[in-house]
Amino acid sequence: MRTITILFLIFLSVSLGAQSDTAIFTLRNAVDRAVTTYPTVKKAQDDIDIAEVNKKIQQDVYLPSVAGTASYLWLDPISKLTMNGRTINIQAHNNTSLGISVSQLIWDFGKSRPKIEAARIQKELAVLELNQLIQNLSLQTIESYLMTAYAKYSINVKERQLEDYAVLLKMTEIKRNTGSATNFDYLNTSSSYNSIKTELIALNTVKEKQYVSLSLLTDTIINDSTHMSMNFSKIAENMDLDELIDYALVNRVEMRIIRKQYDLAQEQRKAGDRILNPTLSVSASAGGKNGYEPSIDDLRFNYSAGATLHVPIYEGSKRARQRSLGKLDVNKALNAIELAKKEITSQVADSYLSFVSAYARIQQLKVQKMVADKAYEQAMVNYESGAITNLELLTASTNAVNSELFLMQEEINYRVSYFKLMIDIGENIGPIINTEE
Repeated sequence: MRTITILFLIFLSVSLGAQSDTAIFTLRNAVDRAVTTYPTVKKAQDDIDIAEVNKKIQQDVYLPSVAGTASYLWLDPISKLTMNGRTINIQAHNNTSLGISVSQLIWDFGKSRPKIEAARIQKELAVLELNQLIQNLSLQTIESYLMTAYAKYSINVKERQLEDYAVLLKMTEIKRNTGSATNFDYLNTSSSYNSIKTELIALNTVKEKQYVSLSLLTDTIINDSTHMSMNFSKIAENMDLDELIDYALVNRVEMRIIRKQYDLAQEQRKAGDRILNPTLSVSASAGGKNGYEPSIDDLRFNYSAGATLHVPIYEGSKRARQRSLGKLDVNKALNAIELAKKEITSQVADSYLSFVSAYARIQQLKVQKMVADKAYEQAMVNYESGAITNLELLTASTNAVNSELFLMQEEINYRVSYFKLMIDIGENIGPIINTEE
């Protein structure tokens, strides 16, 4: 899709991590760690290996079966014949047989083919499910990384605000002592100062929780010494919702999985139709055996060869029931496809609208931050000249800090909604994350 291609080309310039500092734990590092170390990914990879073995097991039905045989049997009494006073043993006491047998399925009238195809589809399903898991885990890691970085960023902003409030508190105390400020002004400034301290306690708790979450996802110890990036670049916004939905209905992993499940149901239906098909096989064996006249105790070479045609005649209503079950599975898969189309359309629309809304809020918050910063600068000038009270200065300071945090929070929401939108339409977000390095 043209707009998606343009979108990716533009996003190649995006830097989600500082590129000059190799010590930074980048978003790319976090996602790579998560998708290579998380237990569910390893389990999904094991499922692929199991599916591959099952596929080979089904294919082995067309391979010959070779077996070696050896037997010994002591018989007594044995049949004897007496002629002219001479006793002749018709059987041997020691019965020995050595040989090799080979059997080979020649044709089963298509009976095994659906099972082989079903096993192949099962492996493809396992691969798609792994891809789906990686996409979802990547998004979860992105959200955790950005929220962790934001928690650290918020603390830094609040610590700077606390330093400013400490200076202001000292100035207010001096003014109170000189009579140019009231005790109310001092108490109000002190209250704001302590309020920031309380906020920092809560923010540190949030940060520590984010550390634990991201550490578990990436199998890496995340703490205050871990350098994380909050650098953002522009993302293209010109995307058409109808095009995104059409693209998602073709490329979304869930749609591909459901279509594979439909193919699997078709093969299982075919297997039910052919459950009573005939089978044609050949077999041969060769070896040594005793018990042959005139020297029944001597081993002699022997062989056999033949063909077997097995034709089921009556097995109750087994085939009819298998056919009925197969048709029901196919109908179920068709209904699942239609349901998935509706769900995917809803999800893409929701992600798209969240993405567009976040962009609009960012534009507004940029204006808000610019105005708040200028208002705070002017408030500082007015306060130093005695034109405003410290309460008005504190309000201007709070507005400036909050506008900065709100903008950064929305920047994060914007990026998360973008990645979610890409996953919802079936794009692999790996190449986008790779652009940070």
